[in-house]
Amino acid sequence: MALQHPDGGGFEFTRRLRSVSDRDARRMHESFVAPALAFDGDEMGDRLLFPLEMTWFYGEPVYESLGAAERIKLNRLTFCQSYLSTAVAEAATNVLNYEAALSALTYDDADAGEYMAREVVEETTHIQSFLIVIRKVLAHYGLTLEELRATNVSLPLATRYTQAHSVLGWVLGDLNFYYFTRFAMNVNQKTVERCTIDEPDMHPDVREILRHHAIDEARHMQMSRGTGKVALERMRARWMRNLACIGYARFAARLYIGRHRRDGSLQAGTRIRTLMLCGVEEPRAREAYRQWRDRVNQPDDPPLVQSARLYYVKQNFAYIDELDVSDSIRSYMKRAISATYGDVIRAEREGGLRPLELGELRR
Repeated sequence: MALQHPDGGGFEFTRRLRSVSDRDARRMHESFVAPALAFDGDEMGDRLLFPLEMTWFYGEPVYESLGAAERIKLNRLTFCQSYLSTAVAEAATNVLNYEAALSALTYDDADAGEYMAREVVEETTHIQSFLIVIRKVLAHYGLTLEELRATNVSLPLATRYTQAHSVLGWVLGDLNFYYFTRFAMNVNQKTVERCTIDEPDMHPDVREILRHHAIDEARHMQMSRGTGKVALERMRARWMRNLACIGYARFAARLYIGRHRRDGSLQAGTRIRTLMLCGVEEPRAREAYRQWRDRVNQPDDPPLVQSARLYYVKQNFAYIDELDVSDSIRSYMKRAISATYGDVIRAEREGGLRPLELGELRR
């Protein structure tokens, strides 16, 4: 179920990505597992694990009412919830990547298939390092991974995502829809991660893991951009290409950085229950979430969150501009994303938003 094509063309860019991956693969334990094992959950001091301004409920009355220790705990639990979700999402993409690798090795471009399989190995190492750190942080607070999973009620969304694309792939005989839409997930992850590693009070061991993860995600984002365009080209019917574009726009619009009024009940439940782990009673946590989501107390996001949201929009718009689609479909895609990110689009237009500046990362 790869991006099937009889001559195997369109994948030349994977040769370059593979050459970089070959170099990086020899250092995966050093880059990810070693700093995770070195991390000591009982020696964190006042170090953060997530950008301060991206801490859930940052700047809200409920946040200000917490003591200093509870604020740091909320920051660290935001990290744990975010990277538990990331680990689950990476496991979900591994399922689909390996289905694509199987088909590419059998029917299509064997070199591209081999690189797809390499990404599975990389994602597996990421998952391992995230879980090591998460378990250590939770142990520091007397919590277990099972207790954290019970609060993260949004985790099953990854399973549904995998099942939907697998079924669609078997029906159509390829994974074109998956490869066309996964770019948005890579952009979302890269954006938050770059903000995280630039946080001045970040724990050094966690910063090192996430720095290397950001490097891998940047390459995976290039893979998604390239395969996405190939996938769209291989959808022969116009109605199928248009449907894929509509699906991409709606999917990208629902991936949030910060808060969205369209957050579903699962996302809301995860944030509410995380706040409860910091000692906030459920009724107050639910009301705090409603006020945070609806921008009652903070109409505008903190500056870092605004910049990250704008970066996410611009990356998606640049991808859309590269697609071979009609002007009407391109306009629809941008409108759909703007509907949930209109706050930062307006802020930039009014000149009140600083861009997110990301320097180049190297190993």
